[in-house]
Amino acid sequence: MALRIDADDPGVCQGCGAHVPIDFRRVHGDDDDRVYRCPECDSWVRICEGSAAGKDADTPDPQHNPARNGGEPWDGGLSG
Repeated sequence: MALRIDADDPGVCQGCGAHVPIDFRRVHGDDDDRVYRCPECDSWVRICEGSAAGKDADTPDPQHNPARNGGEPWDGGLSG
């Protein structure tokens, strides 16, 4: 069975296609609870600066500067 990721689904990160829990979307997403970056594709520092809501963040992007994420994988919790 193949899973299809729908980019219009608000439960999917618009940046990487990962599933994003509703609580994360409510706290970090935009006004429509959409998430543009998640802990799978961005650092917590940038997410707290608004990158998950589609805002520009001052901290360098880990996609362009891989060492910026600090190598800490997301444990599924809502706090960094």
